[in-house]
Amino acid sequence: MKAYLPLFVFASATLSFAAAPEVSNILANQRSGTKLVDIYYDVTDAEGDSLSVAVQISSNAGSSWNIPARTLTGDVNLNVTPGTGNHIVWNAGADWNRNYTTQGQVRILADDAPTTPPIASMAFVPAGFSNPGKEIYTSAFFMDKTEVSKAEWDVVYGWAIANGYVFDNTGAATASDHPVVNINWHDAGKWCNARSEKEGLTPCYYTESGKTTVYRTGLTALDNNWVDWDADGYRLPTRAEWYKAYWGGNEGSNYFPWPSNGGESSDHINDSFGNYDYSSDPWEGSYYGDVETTPVGYYNGDQIPTGIDMANGFGLYDMFGNVGEWCWDREFSNWYSQDESQDDNSKGPDGGLGRSRSANGLDCKDYWNLWYPNWLAYMDDTTALNHIGFRTVRSH
Repeated sequence: MKAYLPLFVFASATLSFAAAPEVSNILANQRSGTKLVDIYYDVTDAEGDSLSVAVQISSNAGSSWNIPARTLTGDVNLNVTPGTGNHIVWNAGADWNRNYTTQGQVRILADDAPTTPPIASMAFVPAGFSNPGKEIYTSAFFMDKTEVSKAEWDVVYGWAIANGYVFDNTGAATASDHPVVNINWHDAGKWCNARSEKEGLTPCYYTESGKTTVYRTGLTALDNNWVDWDADGYRLPTRAEWYKAYWGGNEGSNYFPWPSNGGESSDHINDSFGNYDYSSDPWEGSYYGDVETTPVGYYNGDQIPTGIDMANGFGLYDMFGNVGEWCWDREFSNWYSQDESQDDNSKGPDGGLGRSRSANGLDCKDYWNLWYPNWLAYMDDTTALNHIGFRTVRSH
């Protein structure tokens, strides 16, 4: 049997930097006779901290970073030491087999954010660019591996009620290990604060720009500058963060966020319509009707016949499937199509009509275009529906 080479020729390589770390001297070449690509780079950091490092690869001289770069070893991902001659090995045969380009470029993204997930139930999302309408750079962050379950909700909710919090909704679910639903955006935000306080962390949401009064009651329309973005507590992901997390490093390769072990034709997702096989007709159905959720993180390889783990490349479950998820951003004139949205770590506009939610699996049939499952829809922030839940993120 012949061994096909990826035939990936790097005509040039770009450098990139983020915050304090600076990356230079990037060199990438295919290792002779193999499907491996050696990537070398230097990285300095004024504080000397260990770094998180991400890799992006382009087949079109940097016009888009469109090649999946998931199978990486060496000085990449978490706890990378600054220095010269750092080395990453990319298995192009695993990620981009039988493909060819003479316009390849590599971009290295280094971030001095903490690089160890604060708790086991959270996954690390490396720094990098996402494209929810315009290309947005997002720093590294941590995200819940699964949607918040009703059991998790109840523990924090009970503590919150006993400590001065007031919610509009008590939450509902098919079962205690299924995602909590029937909560509005304000409920989700206050729950984030309560979880932070319960665990002795600094809350993120306040009722004014001075950040002296923790958001615990009412329907306050929080502004971006009322949020302590540097706090170590829990919060809702921004639209750019959710989009970055959705793809799991697999951005643009298909319309599902999984590596090849899941594939475009996989029917191992919960879309509330009996694990519908999207490969046969991705436009079939509607998101209206009874919602049939599955336990959070259900598709981990143990509970389904084929044993396929449906986590994405960052270890996140149900980014497509189960329920939609509340995000931070307001809606205002399609913000992410405007030039001013391109600031690093964009939080969205301060004015608008509602709050964003992910167009997750339940919503991607009929009403939301399956070809762009990362699209986010907008809702009134006081609305609570039986197919909308949430998950939290932390900056530290």
